[in-house]
Amino acid sequence: MTLFLIIGGVGVLLVLIALIVGDLLDGLFHLDVLGGDLFSFSSIAAFIGAFGFGGAIGLSLIDNTAFAVVVGAVVGGLAAWGAVALTKSLKQGESAASFRSDSMIGHSGFVITSIPAGGYGEIRISVGGHVRKFSARSALPVDTGQEVWVSSILSPTAVEVTPTTPELTP
Repeated sequence: MTLFLIIGGVGVLLVLIALIVGDLLDGLFHLDVLGGDLFSFSSIAAFIGAFGFGGAIGLSLIDNTAFAVVVGAVVGGLAAWGAVALTKSLKQGESAASFRSDSMIGHSGFVITSIPAGGYGEIRISVGGHVRKFSARSALPVDTGQEVWVSSILSPTAVEVTPTTPELTP
C-alpha cells in the first residue's frame, strides 16, 4: 500500500507543477502529439495521482495487488479524462470566437472618446464578460460618457453606433 500512496503523492506533486508551469512543460516535452490534450502534462499527472490513490483504496478493499492495479487504472483514467475535459473547457474560454464581432450588434456601450458627426471616436463595450475598446462612428455627435448601442459592424476594430438618448436619435 505504501508504494501506491507514494505514487499518489508524486501525482499530486506533478499536478501542482502542471498548475504552475504546465504549458511550458507541454511545449518542452512535446507530450501532446495526438492533440486534444490526451497526453498533456496535466492529464498524465492526474492519471498518476489518481492511479496511486485508487490503487491504495483497491488494496485496502481487497488484499490483491492485481485488483488494486485495475482499480487504480480505472480511477486514473477517469481523472485523466476529467483533466482533459477541464483543460478543453478552459481553452475554449480563451478563444477569439467567444467575442465575435456580430455578437456586438444591439449591445450598448459607453463613449470614451467623443464622436463627432460623421467622424470617429472610441467606445467601450462589454459582451459576454469581455470588455473591449472599438473605434466608433456615428451620424450624430456623441459626447464622452454617453451610452450608445452598436447598430452595425464596420470592420474588426470599428463599429457604427446610435445614441440611446431620445433627443439625439434621428
